[in-house]
Amino acid sequence: MKKLIYIVIFTLMFSLTTCSDYLDVTSPSQVDEDFVFADPSEAYKVLMGCYEILRANSNVHSNGLFYDILIGGSDSEAHPEGYSSQTRHIPEGLYATEITINYATSVNAWSALYRMANRLAIVVSQIETKPGFQTAWAAGQVSEWTQLYGEAVTLRVIAYHELVRFFGDVPYFDKPIYTEEQTKSAVCTSRYYIYDRLLEDLQKVEPYMYRQGEGKIGGERISRTFVQGFIGRVALYAGGYSLCRTDFDYGDLGFEQIGAERWKAKYVRRSDYKKYYELAKTYLSTCISNPGTARLITTDDRGYGNPFQRNFQYQADLIVSPESLFEIAETQGVQSERPYAFGRPSAGGGSNAYPCKSYGQSRIHPSFYYGDFNDGDLRRDASVTVTGSSGAATEELITLEPGSGLKGGLSNNKWDENRMNPPYTASQRRTGINTAYMRMADVILMLAEVNAELGDDNGAKAELTKVRDRAFAPAYKATQVTNYVNSLAGAALKEAIAQERKLEFAGEGLRRYDLIRTGKLPEKIVELRHRQEAMIAGLETQGYYTFPNGHTIAKYIWVKKVNSATLGMNTLLTYECDVASSDPAYPVKFPGWRGQYNNYTNGANNTSGNRSLAIEGLFEYIDPAGAKAVALEAAGYTRTNWGEFILDNKSHYSADLFKGYPDDFYTSGVPPRYLMPFSSETILQSKGLITNGYGFSQE
Repeated sequence: MKKLIYIVIFTLMFSLTTCSDYLDVTSPSQVDEDFVFADPSEAYKVLMGCYEILRANSNVHSNGLFYDILIGGSDSEAHPEGYSSQTRHIPEGLYATEITINYATSVNAWSALYRMANRLAIVVSQIETKPGFQTAWAAGQVSEWTQLYGEAVTLRVIAYHELVRFFGDVPYFDKPIYTEEQTKSAVCTSRYYIYDRLLEDLQKVEPYMYRQGEGKIGGERISRTFVQGFIGRVALYAGGYSLCRTDFDYGDLGFEQIGAERWKAKYVRRSDYKKYYELAKTYLSTCISNPGTARLITTDDRGYGNPFQRNFQYQADLIVSPESLFEIAETQGVQSERPYAFGRPSAGGGSNAYPCKSYGQSRIHPSFYYGDFNDGDLRRDASVTVTGSSGAATEELITLEPGSGLKGGLSNNKWDENRMNPPYTASQRRTGINTAYMRMADVILMLAEVNAELGDDNGAKAELTKVRDRAFAPAYKATQVTNYVNSLAGAALKEAIAQERKLEFAGEGLRRYDLIRTGKLPEKIVELRHRQEAMIAGLETQGYYTFPNGHTIAKYIWVKKVNSATLGMNTLLTYECDVASSDPAYPVKFPGWRGQYNNYTNGANNTSGNRSLAIEGLFEYIDPAGAKAVALEAAGYTRTNWGEFILDNKSHYSADLFKGYPDDFYTSGVPPRYLMPFSSETILQSKGLITNGYGFSQE
């Protein structure tokens, strides 16, 4: 997006000296370092080059491992294609079969993250030598130098945090690497040692940074506000469950274990995990109480009554959301995976389409859409869509058959090119919509989780209420917020907070690791599969299935193309989540937050034909031979396969879900194998000092 463009200054910083190929760490000459760090403005340019590595090459927030593993690998988020069509579904589904240890996505992520970490270590070491930095640091003052130093340290922490969560125990370097000799004796370091060093680094720099909004530090740069929230996140990983090797020495640490050992690995957390929750509580509380200009959006200044969706509209408007503590900046015309991969699908062409092609890697399980969202939840329609775009300015139904684009099932609706003003139609993957790395709702719900784990139910409920209250329409607040939250305590409260995170962050890639670090991944995998199997059984035997919350999915729905202007609507885009069934436009307005942009440059507008889709039967069973079906068809509606596609592709919706973790694994306590392997080059170049664990091969 925009205000901040990450400047790539390789000609200044990176007169490269190549170190070990297997760690891919490269560094500038000493002369170049002295030049680029002559003053804060030059150091800033170098730092922007490091931000650019995170944006373009780290493969963990847009393409790469985020795309392959996180966006489709949970009990809320799914992938669109059939299981056998993409290798990425194997690690995503916990390895029903083995893949090459040289899987390109993980090799690229490993390389970029180490490159990022080492360049930032150089930035850190150089800033430490500057008299201006030394003077401010000694005086305990925030300055340009200390702010830049804090950004560099935090970006380095991000690199190692991502390495640990994707690979487990990895080589860790305290100092910059300039020569290959420095890496020859590298071995894997305990993740717990690494986490402790990362947390120490963050706590060290936090007081010396500007809060968001101070010192011209906005949401596209790392601020003290973000660092406080990020300390909370890293602490929860440090104190959470993870898959640990039994052939690795973690020192004298004690562990709490879930299940049994398999692949010389066990699913454990530290016995002293609560000290990390206490640390998280301190910094999350501080972040919330004094966040600078960051805030939870609780009102909708547009008058649409959906403050939750307002956050995503800021992003569509190419404005940093006030809810974001840190957004990884994109530049329109250069790159952006939103919405191409992580938003509402379009069947348009790669360029000059309305809107351009959106593949839609980010999909949603039907059992989550139908079974988890309660009536009145403003997040459902703003998060999940049943329609996409033709690419020629008309609305189309998304089918539940495996595929991509307008196939592939229910899709992420948080990013939709139709909601840009104007939409970017020149080319696909170029919208300029940012990646939000952390937003305030995440911080608040992490604090709720921490409070609940530490036995402070009242504190946990207070934080939970903040997020849940903004999610429900006024008519539902008494039952769905006040009464619901007041009824919670103990284990039920912990589960409710986890569920709230599931609802709040659907399609944002947080759920998979929420389940991993809380020890819930095996349980929720099996629960997901059983819920979908029950749905399939109902569709087979009755033609429909009703979830416990009262929402029904049926084999068929009825659809019709209409001109929304004839229904009294002055825009093709809809903005409602709670529409009366008596409204003449109900079939177009429900479900909400869909439609098309009004005035594409091809001249189409809302009076030029049937561009909207009316839908009947999406949440109710209509007997195909009954009077209502007859009346709908007489009115021009067409009966259309809906749940029937689920029956035609049963394995996609049941057995292929987490295919590497069948039910009997859960029964026998097998740990979830969610990590990525080291490459053969890493193992070879280490000369035996680094080896694969977790059942992965060595070559």
